[in-house]
Amino acid sequence: MDENEEWKAYLTRFMKAYNELPDLTQLLEPIAPLIFQYIITDKPEMNYWQYIENDKMNWGMGEYKGPDAPKVIHKTDFETIKKVNSGESDPIQATMSGTYVVEGDVTKLMACAPLLPLNAKAHAKAVK
Repeated sequence: MDENEEWKAYLTRFMKAYNELPDLTQLLEPIAPLIFQYIITDKPEMNYWQYIENDKMNWGMGEYKGPDAPKVIHKTDFETIKKVNSGESDPIQATMSGTYVVEGDVTKLMACAPLLPLNAKAHAKAVK
């Protein structure tokens, strides 16, 4: 997954799996709309975003350029974001260790905590 096309293919599978999780919609409704912008500090070509709506997450590569919504920016290196997506680490742990920086709407960010366990579930489906 170290090449841009491999990463994009993985994220496509990851987000499809995420959106198919049965408990996702009930967790999204209280936090939507929200934009997560992921800035990969050592591989900017791997940057991506997630746009959280009431019933699903849209995503894309690069910088988000859609409708305005509260934004939370995640800055980290490529190895850390792979660990966060797999569920091996969560952003809270990574922030405490200094490898993950989060900026933006803190209230919205804290409301997203219930989504963290879903990362591992979506990752497991994405790598099958």
